[in-house]
Amino acid sequence: MINNNIHKKIAEILRKIGTEKCIEKAEILESESPRVNSIHLRDLTLSSSNLIDIVNCLKEEKNHHLRSISISYNHLIGDSSAIFLLKNLPESICEIGLVNCGISDVGGIEILQWMRNSTNLRMICMEQNNFSKKLKIEFNKFSVSNPQILVVY
Repeated sequence: MINNNIHKKIAEILRKIGTEKCIEKAEILESESPRVNSIHLRDLTLSSSNLIDIVNCLKEEKNHHLRSISISYNHLIGDSSAIFLLKNLPESICEIGLVNCGISDVGGIEILQWMRNSTNLRMICMEQNNFSKKLKIEFNKFSVSNPQILVVY
């Protein structure tokens, strides 16, 4: 169960961003039950600094059981903030969406390392990023050796 304070804090960040989509998502977060164990922030034009603020909210709350997070279709995220997200996710994460987040091989290598160390991961979607063919081969090797995890790249 995620503490409802996390939703409220993330909603505050989204309201400060001020776009129509962010305000709509803030309203949804504020109305969600505290039992919701996912945070999906897809297609909100989040910047790298916005994501860092959101991750810092997640870090403040130690007793949550976040199972699913998506920041997909926020193409301004980039490598450094995607890496920051990965380094600060709780072990409870089972699903993560990183589709079209402006991530290159720099972030992709960190994603691969995180995947190798994750104990609960069941699905990761990260297509439409800027991964090299060489890195995609590594993702494929991981996928083949870990068939219990759906890896979409």
